[in-house]
Amino acid sequence: MSSNSQSPSSKMLHLQLRFLKINLAFFSLALLMTTWELWVPQTLFPQVPLFSWILALPTWFDWLTFGFMLISSAGMLGTVLGSVIFQVQNRELWQLCQRVCSGLFFLAFLISITFDQHRIQPWAYQFALGFLILMFLKPPRAIRVFRLFVISIYFYSAFSKCDLSFVQTLGRQLVEGLFLGIGISTEYWSDQTLSWIAASFPVAEFLIALGLLIPRTRQWAFWGAVFMHVCLIIAVGPWGLDHHQGVLIWNTYFILQDCFLFHKRFNGVPVLKKKGATDSNSIDTDQSISFNSVVGWERAVMLIAWFAILAPLFEPTGYYDHWPAWGLYASHHDRVTLLIDEDAKSDLPSSLRPFVGPPQPFSRWCRVRVDRWSLAELGVPVYPQARFQLGVAIAVGRTLEHEKQKSNDLPQIKLLLEGPANRLTGKRKMNDYTGLNQVEKLTNRFWFNALPRQFEIDEESNLFD
Repeated sequence: MSSNSQSPSSKMLHLQLRFLKINLAFFSLALLMTTWELWVPQTLFPQVPLFSWILALPTWFDWLTFGFMLISSAGMLGTVLGSVIFQVQNRELWQLCQRVCSGLFFLAFLISITFDQHRIQPWAYQFALGFLILMFLKPPRAIRVFRLFVISIYFYSAFSKCDLSFVQTLGRQLVEGLFLGIGISTEYWSDQTLSWIAASFPVAEFLIALGLLIPRTRQWAFWGAVFMHVCLIIAVGPWGLDHHQGVLIWNTYFILQDCFLFHKRFNGVPVLKKKGATDSNSIDTDQSISFNSVVGWERAVMLIAWFAILAPLFEPTGYYDHWPAWGLYASHHDRVTLLIDEDAKSDLPSSLRPFVGPPQPFSRWCRVRVDRWSLAELGVPVYPQARFQLGVAIAVGRTLEHEKQKSNDLPQIKLLLEGPANRLTGKRKMNDYTGLNQVEKLTNRFWFNALPRQFEIDEESNLFD
C-alpha cells in the first residue's frame, strides 16, 4: 500500500513510530557524545572486561565499537529523517537501512561491554534494545512490544526500591535534592518525615507502571510519569544534588518517549483489520506479540525483547545484574568499599587523591570514593556490581604495590564487602579483606571476570591541576 492510500489510523501509527525512532537516535547520539570517554581506550578509570580472555586483546577495539555505535545512531537518525523529507515511496529500502544500522548498534554495544562492564549503562542497554524493537518488528507489533518494555522498566525500578535501605539512604537524598531544587530546606525535618516521603517514590512508580498497562488509566499514569521525571530532573539537576548532565539528558528522553508512546493522541495501537476478516480473526496478526505469529528476524528480536522483559525477575537471586534489571537509585545490592593506608595516599597519582577521604579516628584506613571518581573522570555513575568494583579496587591496589617502597611490607589496601541488604531490616553481612593478595582471591567467587585491564593513570588527564 502506498503512503497516499493509507488510512488515517495507519498514518498515525507510522507517525508515532517515526517520532519514537527519531527520539531514540537523537538522544543516543547526545549521550554517546556526552560520555565519550567511557567508550574509548582510556587511563582515567579502571576498565574491567566481562571475560578474562579479553585482557589480552588490544584496546583499539574500543575505538572500533564506539565508531560503529556513533555511525549507526547517526545513520538511523538520517534515514528516518530522510524518508520524511524526501517522501520516498520505496519504504523497504529505508527500512532495510534502518535495520542494518540498528543491528550494527546492538552488535557494537555487545562487543563494547565485553571490553568494559562499566559500559552497561542503563540508557545504553535500553537504547540498544529499543533500536531492535522499533526497527525490526512490524509497526503495530513494535509499538506494543516497546510499550510493554517501557512499562517493565517502571515496574522493576519500583520493585528495586521496595526496601528499608532505600528509604534510609538514597531515597532520603532524592527527597532532600527535590526540595532543595524548589527552594525548600529540609534541615529541620524529622527522619520519619523524610522516610515517609522517600517510601512514596516506589509506590508512585508502581502505580505509574500499572496505570500505563491499563488503557482506561493510561492518561493519568502518563502525566504521573512526566511529573516523576520532572521531579527527578529537579532533584538531581544543578538546583538539587547537581549530578552529571547525562542523568538529566536521559530523563528528558523519557519524557519525550512517554509523550510519543502513551499520550492520548497516540493512545492505543490501531486495530488494523484484514480485508474480509471475520470477528474471530479480525485483529491483524502483525499486532500479535506471540512467537507463533513471527518468523525470521522478527522471531529473534521478539526472543531478545521477552528476555529483557522477564530476566530482571532473577535479579533478587543474584543471577542477573542490577542495572539491566532496572535497579535505578536502588541501594539494597551488595556493596564494595575500598580503603587505603593513610601513608599510601601520597603514592597515589595526583588525579586520584581528591577522592580519598581522611582516616576515621584511631584508624589508618582512608575511604576511596570510587563513585565520585567515576563521575568526575568519565561523567557516568560507577557500575554497581560487586565484581566490577572489586576489579577497580584491584587496579588501585596494583598501582600502590608498584609505587610503594620495598621496605614497606604493610598492606596498602583493605576491602569491605557487604552483602545485599535485608529488604525489611536493612541489615547486611560484612566481611573485610586486607592486602592485595586477599582481595585478588575474591575474583574466583564470580562467574564473570573481575580482574582489570592493565591500568596506569594518565597524569595529563588530571582535572584538579
